Amino acid sequence: MKTKTKIAGASVFGLALIAVPALSQTLDDIISAEEAVIAAWQQTPLTFRTALFADSKPQGFGIYVERAHNEFATGESIIVYAEPVGYGWHLSPDGTYTFGFNVDFLLKDDAGKIVAGQENFQQLELNSRFRNREFMLVLTLTVDGAPPGSYEIEYRVRDVASDKEGTIALPFHITG
Repeated sequence: MKTKTKIAGASVFGLALIAVPALSQTLDDIISAEEAVIAAWQQTPLTFRTALFADSKPQGFGIYVERAHNEFATGESIIVYAEPVGYGWHLSPDGTYTFGFNVDFLLKDDAGKIVAGQENFQQLELNSRFRNREFMLVLTLTVDGAPPGSYEIEYRVRDVASDKEGTIALPFHITG
């Protein structure tokens, strides 16, 4: 005959439960794991885990509202939110790390013809006592004077601490 025993909210039928102590991590274990992540990060090409149109200015890393569509009125701000991965850090003499990006943009029509562009459209650089891996790009562009139609915004993102480059390319429509 099976016995029914109630233990900590769970029903157990004839099973023996053995308590196993949880393994704990030390700060040294966490630091070692972070160093392994950084080693892998440094071998990763500059890429973007997220790149999308935002509905409004993001409030922080991962704190954004994704735009439901890619249609914009002439003169409306086009906000792109992106999370880069694989960028470098430069160790400064004062013990801080410098990291960031120089960003160029190209605006292409539906035939791929470049209709606008600017080198060093945006320059983003930070100093930190830590090799931050949570970094967001918020790139805002207002397109005035372009006729209604299909376009692509292309951001060339150049790492300031290495020779890595990545590209964000997002198609969109101007409705007029």
